[in-house]
Amino acid sequence: MLTSEYADFDAREYEQRLAGLRDLMSRNGLDAVLITTDTNHRYFTGHWTHRWGHKFTSLFAVLPLDRDPVLIVPPLETGMCEEYAWIEDLRTYQPPIRVRAGVSLLTEVIHELGLGGARVGAELGGVLWSRMPYEDFDQLKTNLPGTQFTDASQLLWKTRFTKSSAEIDYIRKAVHITNRAYRTLFSTAKPGMTERDLYSLLCVEHLKRGMDAPGSITLATCIPGDTRSSNRSLRRHTDRVLTDGELIAHDAGGVFRGYWSDYTRMFALGRADQKHKDAYRSVHGCLQAAISTIRPGIPISNLVRASNETLRRAGFAEQARLVTGIGHAIGLDIIEPPFIELEDDTLLEEGMVLTVEPSLYTAGAYFMLEEDVVVTDTGCEILSDPAPGDLPVL
Repeated sequence: MLTSEYADFDAREYEQRLAGLRDLMSRNGLDAVLITTDTNHRYFTGHWTHRWGHKFTSLFAVLPLDRDPVLIVPPLETGMCEEYAWIEDLRTYQPPIRVRAGVSLLTEVIHELGLGGARVGAELGGVLWSRMPYEDFDQLKTNLPGTQFTDASQLLWKTRFTKSSAEIDYIRKAVHITNRAYRTLFSTAKPGMTERDLYSLLCVEHLKRGMDAPGSITLATCIPGDTRSSNRSLRRHTDRVLTDGELIAHDAGGVFRGYWSDYTRMFALGRADQKHKDAYRSVHGCLQAAISTIRPGIPISNLVRASNETLRRAGFAEQARLVTGIGHAIGLDIIEPPFIELEDDTLLEEGMVLTVEPSLYTAGAYFMLEEDVVVTDTGCEILSDPAPGDLPVL
């Protein structure tokens, strides 16, 4: 199992992840954790498959506190598990596979592991969707009346808060590809193209430069004479033709070996209004203030306070009063905890990867800039090509 041709990481990486989770399990009184979602499955097992897009296909991983983990998949996945997964105990459930798929085998495994009367953590909250159908989970609980299922989402996220050097290398590669895609966009975008042209360009640039898949490609536009509310935040592309004098905020990113890039850039076409230039500088100042705050040991909420104070001093006190968050962490999921919010008291740690994204709505336009940043031992490193201080006019 875990061949170098396919595996994202070596076995040692996965062993360390499981050890970190087990430490948290022990401190929180859990005997095992049941994994039912795609990114946690990939994070702890190494196994990746397109079948997560099939709503009738179930995949499980049981991670006991003091016994070897077990991977439960349909028969068609056994071949890829032998290449991707580091877990040696592989079980397959047989058809029918569309109704309570794998529940009987999962029940047997939990009994076999001595967890019939145990406390088992599951992905039941904390911005996690269990993916296991309600009726399936209900049947599992009926099959195991002595087993107490409880939410383990916070433990799973905490295990994933800090990234290993190997994970950061993948994120760095993803961001590098997005950097190059944006450079092509800035040298190509012009009036007469359509929003769909920009979307297609970014998709193609990401793919041809080695990304597994493009994603999070949205835009906000300020079109002279247009007052539609749909243009006041990021939205999907349309077939609308771009015009001279409009302002665009464009978000883009993609996935490399499972890990995301995600950041936003702004530009004007042909010409720019002075109010828009000034607002851009204000948001850029907020971005720099937040990033300059980053270092291990500080509360993540300090980034919001630094950004809001800069926004207030720029003359936007009322807007600053309403801002409660300016970003999030990133990794196998494009949006991960911890969140850069006033109510989040998480202390920054070396190895966390954040997308810092202050925004502002003023002068009829939506302004947003974003950088992908990794926390270092002394501060931070900006992975994305830094946004220019002045609004680019293409």
